[in-house]
Amino acid sequence: MATKTFRLDPATSAKLSAEAKARYDATSDAEIDYSDIPDMGDVDWQRPGPKPTVTMRLDEDVIGYFKSEDPKGYTRRMASVLTAFARRNQQKPSPE
Repeated sequence: MATKTFRLDPATSAKLSAEAKARYDATSDAEIDYSDIPDMGDVDWQRPGPKPTVTMRLDEDVIGYFKSEDPKGYTRRMASVLTAFARRNQQKPSPE
């Protein structure tokens, strides 16, 4: 369950030629084909509020396990495992 993060480097990113930029700028909204874009429905695009900070004591081997793959982001991976566990084990309302 590795989390991969990619960052674009502005120094090496592709640049539009002046001709291509002029073509894009001259394209009207009516000329753009949106037919292959799925309908997102009523998606709430607001970001959730800040998450609470939690302090807990863990065995060194548990921390070592999460750090062994990549020391960066190990707490995010721990949080993902706890989130998946909690969601899987939540009581589901019984159908009436």
